[in-house]
Amino acid sequence: MVLLRRLSLLLLLAACASACRGTRGDTRLFSLEDPRGDDQGDGELRYPLRQDLGPGSMDLLSFRAYAESGGTRFEAAFARPIPVPARRTMDAAGTTLADMARFGFYTFNLDVYVDEDGQEGSGRTDTLPGRYLTLAPGSAWEKVILLTPRPYEARDVLRALWRQEALAELQRQQGEVSESTARALETQVEQRIERSVFFPTRVRVSGPTVSFFVPESFLGGQARPTWGYAVAVTGATLERRVELPAFLGAVTASPARGLMVLGIGPGTSHERFGGGRLGSTNQSPVVDLLVPEGVLQQEVLGLQARPWPAVVPASPGLPQAPDAGGTAGQGDAPAPSVPQQ
Repeated sequence: MVLLRRLSLLLLLAACASACRGTRGDTRLFSLEDPRGDDQGDGELRYPLRQDLGPGSMDLLSFRAYAESGGTRFEAAFARPIPVPARRTMDAAGTTLADMARFGFYTFNLDVYVDEDGQEGSGRTDTLPGRYLTLAPGSAWEKVILLTPRPYEARDVLRALWRQEALAELQRQQGEVSESTARALETQVEQRIERSVFFPTRVRVSGPTVSFFVPESFLGGQARPTWGYAVAVTGATLERRVELPAFLGAVTASPARGLMVLGIGPGTSHERFGGGRLGSTNQSPVVDLLVPEGVLQQEVLGLQARPWPAVVPASPGLPQAPDAGGTAGQGDAPAPSVPQQ
């Protein structure tokens, strides 16, 4: 009888393990690779003078997608292990870094602009506030995924920024705006965010790899290799700060205009990226991004910035991992750990 019970228990555990493997998602949908050592923005960007950041910290090496029950699991691998939020105190109230960044990372944002049809004029070519990039007309996006350390706060900030932008445009067009019109505008902004922007909260961090889940309800299905993906890495801020005005050596992407993004300015600093151009107020603070074959990162982030084309994984001749299209675990990035709560 004891032997029978043990056998039944083993069979149950085996069934559970099989089910878990199935829901985790082992079918790779696509894999995109990026050169090592290009985390220098336009070529002049320098990391802040911080112990938790340095060359390789935001050097994106690969971006992959896996089919998972109910949606898609994306994975991004960096050249160095991702710093884990410590329990050091951040303010007088005793709030710790781990309290503020509850999803297992705090140094970077990952923007993923998704072009689902490849048609000019069917989406948006602007990027999230503070990125200062423009997508190519044929890469206009319908959806954007923002992986950020504080997703709920980021959503609130984006709502405020887009509301301010829409209200300013309406006032420019017609002058005075009534309260009822302003309330209707707020509703439109909220609907726009709900429809086109997703902030992942199912996040796993393991060594140099971060993975995050995006439901089918947002993308309209699982991610497809025929879609275009424009992926960018920026430094993250966890709270709003006051920056210097432009004539004092401004930091671009100031908190008043940027969405949880660390700016860039001339010289070096603990508070921002260095190597910025003198007199520039709209230099992109993007550290690393994916570009298709034949396009240089410096061409997109440089002084004479060209429109940023998305990468289509299914394009012929696109550099892929040696095992692209196979299953996870064959030359794959490190497996993710237990989800951060």
